[in-house]
Amino acid sequence: MEKTFGQSSPTETSLGVGLTPAGFGVEFWPMKIHEYQAKEIFREVGIPVPREKVASSAKEAMAIAQGLGLPVVIKAQVLVGGRGKAGGVKKVERLEDVEVIAGEILGMSIKGLKVRKVLVSECADIEKEFYLGFIVDRANQCPVLMASAAGGIEIEQVAKETPKKILKVQIDPGAGLLGFQARNIGMELLGNIKQALAFTGIAQKLYRVFLEQDCSLIEINPLVRLNDGSLLALDAKVNFDDNGLFRHRDNEGLRDVDSEEPKEVEAKQAGLSYIKLEGNVGCVVNGAGLAMATMDLIKRYGGEPANFL
Repeated sequence: MEKTFGQSSPTETSLGVGLTPAGFGVEFWPMKIHEYQAKEIFREVGIPVPREKVASSAKEAMAIAQGLGLPVVIKAQVLVGGRGKAGGVKKVERLEDVEVIAGEILGMSIKGLKVRKVLVSECADIEKEFYLGFIVDRANQCPVLMASAAGGIEIEQVAKETPKKILKVQIDPGAGLLGFQARNIGMELLGNIKQALAFTGIAQKLYRVFLEQDCSLIEINPLVRLNDGSLLALDAKVNFDDNGLFRHRDNEGLRDVDSEEPKEVEAKQAGLSYIKLEGNVGCVVNGAGLAMATMDLIKRYGGEPANFL
């Protein structure tokens, strides 16, 4: 069982993207869905998730909290990371505070995206947090199971700072994820055969979704062990490969255009492959390979690309 990334870049393997020589990566071309939508998929295949409901108003959030019982966690539903740091995830212990806090989160902006929905979830008695996910390893042309005891933080950060904390198993596309592969990871992380078997069941169900739904990325972060020893998917992330959506017409209905980058939506409608980035140097290039080479050059000379086009 491999415990490090071997010859692949940690960032490349953790993100499932192709990296060019200067280290720049882009995931082509993901359709993202919200946490609550991803958890519905998890629930359908039997992956344990908390009791929770989505709300579009503060009053609705309060009614849900009354039904679940206090305390609850109110989580902003936006298609970007860093919700907690931005104040978009808060624990609420008093019923009279639910409507106020839900109202504060609804309408706030996180990385330029307006919060239009919140997920009201029961609190979990967490003993330990883990990471579990699947990506496509482009260098080795196969799916990869990734897991870590460093759950609850962005896996990209773990890959960059402490890559040895990430366990990796390459999966033969023909054979699929084998039971012993998942059990080995489960024992490495949990050290308990009963919990390792529960981990194996979750991993195999997650891989089934990854494969059958043409995902470019799927992850549970964190996958938590509760005080009673059971496992629970506390968060969920599912990205569909746009190129596979013709096989999954129902998934297109999960798209939340209002929560996507407006420029990317406009470009898609025009038949263009456009991804907004964080830099300030605009790129208009003919062909994906030349576009990647152009961005490499920009980064090599100290600049930051503003887009992929």
